Amino acid sequence: MTRRKDENGSRQKPFRAFLSRALFGRADGTPDSRLYALSFFLVRLWCAKRPFPAVRDEKLRQAEVPYVMLCNHESFFDFYYTHLLFHPKKPSILVSEYYCTRPVLKHFARHTGMIPKKIFTPEMTVPLRIMRMLKKGYPVVIFPEGRLSPDGRSNPIVEEGAAFYKRLNADLVLIKLRGAYLAYPKWRGKRYRTPVSVTVEEVIKKDALREMTDEELNRKIAETLYGDASRELLCTYPQKDKARGLGTLLYRCCDCGAMYTMVGRGNALACTACGGCHTLNDQYHFTDAPFTIPGWYDRIKDMERAELDHLRLEAAVRTHIYAAPGKKDRNEKGVCVLTPEAFTYRSEQIAFSIPTENLPGMAFSCGLEFEVYYEGELYFFYPEQQPQQAARWALAVDLLTERRRAEKNDKGKEA
Repeated sequence: MTRRKDENGSRQKPFRAFLSRALFGRADGTPDSRLYALSFFLVRLWCAKRPFPAVRDEKLRQAEVPYVMLCNHESFFDFYYTHLLFHPKKPSILVSEYYCTRPVLKHFARHTGMIPKKIFTPEMTVPLRIMRMLKKGYPVVIFPEGRLSPDGRSNPIVEEGAAFYKRLNADLVLIKLRGAYLAYPKWRGKRYRTPVSVTVEEVIKKDALREMTDEELNRKIAETLYGDASRELLCTYPQKDKARGLGTLLYRCCDCGAMYTMVGRGNALACTACGGCHTLNDQYHFTDAPFTIPGWYDRIKDMERAELDHLRLEAAVRTHIYAAPGKKDRNEKGVCVLTPEAFTYRSEQIAFSIPTENLPGMAFSCGLEFEVYYEGELYFFYPEQQPQQAARWALAVDLLTERRRAEKNDKGKEA
């Protein structure tokens, strides 16, 4: 009996190959596997009590299979919302490698044809896996922002992919999510039963892609996918706890500038330093300036931007390291430091530094942790004091990236 190769090219033992085929079908490792259907059935049961998303996918009929689908990224459940579109053939989804390496989840990811990607880390294997799925005839769904929106506005697309999308020789489908952010923002642990819509905004045929310049296509993608939850409300929000957890994102007072003093109770976000208090109404807007969550976030950006030249963040952290293949996960304690030049980490076991020019963004969980990849391992850093500072570390990295982009554009104009 010959041994069947799995998706990574390694040979499986005959019994394991037989078991995989019996459990998951001949399409094991692709979106046609039995486990793919089971996965989304379970997610649908999880979301059953929520209003079913409004789906507008008439334009999807214009796309030739296999296509590449790009979507803005508002909430954890965005992968599920894109699944609800009427796909002629089930799509493979590009997801964070974190979800492809955790116990239980890794088995779902491997058997269902998900494509793992290390956040903010260049990888040659990812384009190859995308091409492989397209060659097999499966559409591929990509969230080009690479992370969830912090304030309800789309993140800048750090890795502009026009040249790559054109090389794939596939139609490009642009879709837009609305309502998902305020239903389940990253700073709140509780989901609301509020409307969500998913719309196919445009299909760009592969022949038309070839006629566009990279700059034109990147601009088209960014403009079409851009969203602002504070301006695109699908309902009113009568809930009485809208500010709960919001201080872990809006970590700085918009009135006095005090750090880590914001406390959300009910619908009010108050500062323990100056006593300022701002209340959210049923439109999820503050009743006074700065009026919206993005408006407050921009005030924090302005304060941090003014101090960027002298930036030095330092935090004692508990660290959990998700190990590279062949190694064991481990825990330790250390110290993180961020300056305009580099991010550094030091513990009794290891010390390393990443130049900020190689760190275009930083993933984080509000009020909990921030994270980076180093030599193939994922480091979760949990601040021992003021855990709401996790949002500050990520914002500081964003501002440094913003400044580098501006400097690059200025040099380009001078040339």
